[in-house]
This record gives sequence, structure tokens and C-alpha cells, in this order.
Amino acid sequence: MHFVKRRHGRFKFGACEFQAASMADLAFLLLVFFVVTTTFAVEERGIPLVMPGRAPAAAPRVEASNVLEIRALAGGRLEAQGRPVALSSVRALIVQRLAANPELVVLLTTQRNAEYGLMVDVLDEIKLANCRRISLRTVK
Repeated sequence: MHFVKRRHGRFKFGACEFQAASMADLAFLLLVFFVVTTTFAVEERGIPLVMPGRAPAAAPRVEASNVLEIRALAGGRLEAQGRPVALSSVRALIVQRLAANPELVVLLTTQRNAEYGLMVDVLDEIKLANCRRISLRTVK
């Protein structure tokens, strides 16, 4: 068995003969087929929050003793009730405050120039502490 190239792009392999010029077309068609039929898994989940269905006529009043304010500041700094706090201790702080006051509302205040990832990390810690009353606010 031997490969012999003939004129006009034809190859002969033993007794078989095939057209080599159409191989590029076939490869291109297969490439187009796989590109068109491939699906890409794009997940844009965002932050799962339960939003109220309808706004009440008047905003509910919350007593200051029921509010824990956590501030996400520029430079990756965090404050809870005006005191510096580490991200790793946010969950324990919220669990402790929830045990003392089940009506606790956590107010997450984020500066505009603070990192978005810091706010998401704090929000994750709040949700992991099983706090269901969360308010978000952005300040300059």
C-alpha cells in the first residue's frame, strides 16, 4: 500500500481514490457546526434578597436599640457601631446580638468608594449568621 499524489489534488490509496481539495471545506463546516451548537454556561446569580411586594403607606419605625450598623469603608476597613471590627468576627458579633435581641435589624452601610467585594463578604457573613432583617444603604 502506498500513497501516490496525482494531478489536481487527487490521492490514490491502493485502489481507493478521494478528492483532497474538499477536506478544507469539510473541516471548516465541522468547525462552524461545533461553534454554533456549543452552549456556554453563563451564570449571573447576583445576591439573593427577598424584596417586599408592596411598599407600605408609612415606613416601619425601628428603635435604635434594635439596629446594628455595620459600615464598609474605603481601604477594606469595617466598623460595627462605630468601632473597628474584622470581617472574621462579624458573624460572631451578629449571632451574639441576635441571641440578646431577636428583633435585631442589621444595617449595612457602604461608602461609594469602598470595594464591592467587601460589601458582598459582609452581606454573606450576615446571612450566614441567620439574620433575616437586613437593610442596605450607600453613603458618600
